[in-house]
Amino acid sequence: MERQLAAVVLAAGMGTRMRSERAKVLHELAGRTILARALEPIAGLKPRPIVVVVGHQAEAVESAARAAVPDTAIGVARQAEQRGTGDAARAALGALDSEFAGEILIGYGDTPLIKTETLREFVRAHRAGGAELSFISAEMKDPAAYGRVTRDSSGVVAAIVEARDATPAILAISEINTGVYLADARLLRAAIAELRADNAQREYYLTDIVAIARRRGARVNAWRAPDAAEFAGINSREEMARMEESIRHDVNRRLMAAGVTLIDPATAYIAPEAEIGRDTIIGPNVRILGRSRIGAGVVIEGTAWLDGVAVGDRSHLKICVRAEHCEIGPDCEIGPFANLREGTELEGRNRIGNFVETKKARIGSGSKASHLSYLGDAIIGRETNIGCGVITVNYDGYDKHVTRIGDRCMVGCDTQLVAPVTVGDDVYVASGTTILRDVGAGALVVSHHPQREKPGWTAGWRARHAGHPKALKNGAGE
Repeated sequence: MERQLAAVVLAAGMGTRMRSERAKVLHELAGRTILARALEPIAGLKPRPIVVVVGHQAEAVESAARAAVPDTAIGVARQAEQRGTGDAARAALGALDSEFAGEILIGYGDTPLIKTETLREFVRAHRAGGAELSFISAEMKDPAAYGRVTRDSSGVVAAIVEARDATPAILAISEINTGVYLADARLLRAAIAELRADNAQREYYLTDIVAIARRRGARVNAWRAPDAAEFAGINSREEMARMEESIRHDVNRRLMAAGVTLIDPATAYIAPEAEIGRDTIIGPNVRILGRSRIGAGVVIEGTAWLDGVAVGDRSHLKICVRAEHCEIGPDCEIGPFANLREGTELEGRNRIGNFVETKKARIGSGSKASHLSYLGDAIIGRETNIGCGVITVNYDGYDKHVTRIGDRCMVGCDTQLVAPVTVGDDVYVASGTTILRDVGAGALVVSHHPQREKPGWTAGWRARHAGHPKALKNGAGE
């Protein structure tokens, strides 16, 4: 029987090198917060709970953590003063049940590239080797500021030495500590209780638990990661940009290998979790964020921003389309310059044309709004045509109201539908109509005022403005 697993994620730091008022882990990487990308692979192991250590902007970090992995039990520990990673781990233990006797995985909120599969292999190796404390090490040609792993003459791990406290001989070691640990809960509590701040930074180093565990006779194991790049952290905006570029390069290569055409891969910004079907063509300057699902044979011309959308097969998104948290069915034609807001659902074979905005609009198969319309809080049937300049008047200053339009309707240009209102099937709405009451099926609805004319009115109007600096000359415009 496997032991219980809990996890600790250290996310209390301010990130001074980011030069930002915002906590480092709240900055976005490939469309999600750094913290979200760090938490997701840990959540994949199903630990209960994950304790997130917060400090700078604690409430915002806590909120981001809960939103990132909503199906995972999240505990929160506050590190009031940043006194090192060991002190942060001590705070985390205070948030765990004191009777918890399983294993505790420790990671960081600013290492967003780690894979769940890697962590799973690490846990498996820890358990198979009967270790009481394990950590992930890696070989690096240029270890820089990483802590070095020292070993005794028989090759057994002796300690981790921080670069700031290392001698030149230790700095020459290429095996580094990634900062990911897995420990028996009882051993971890005992080791953290022994931490001392007798180092160059006057901080409590979590790395010291390795030497403490060895002194206690515990079995310590260093599991070498196959790819050190997974454990890269983010400390500056430059590092964040390089990581974004690396993620984009990997995602785009994977998509192209799977049969997706990217006209300009350098300007295709696609989230790792997005899914895109074969023979889809994506033009330049496109962002596809979140868990978007793009079907097969789709064309996205370019300069598009899509977040959490589903796009059906063979749909065509013309230049400058913005869509978020909506569903676009198969064989649709969207844009140019269309804005599909959250809650839009297009059944299929729809046309949403230039300068049309939709919001919480459910639109049936074959229906279209070709230009210059606003359809908000609307339910529209099948094979209905929405003319130019049509507006669903959904807001009364306090509440939103729903407009319902049936199947096979013709809604003429410059029509306003003042919600709540229902238009039945097969209705013809004359241009310029304002609909205030429900309309029965099969009707023609008109609200025109009689057209009036005043012959000769223009000449008198011009005469009254003859001295105006913008007065027309000879009846012609400027």
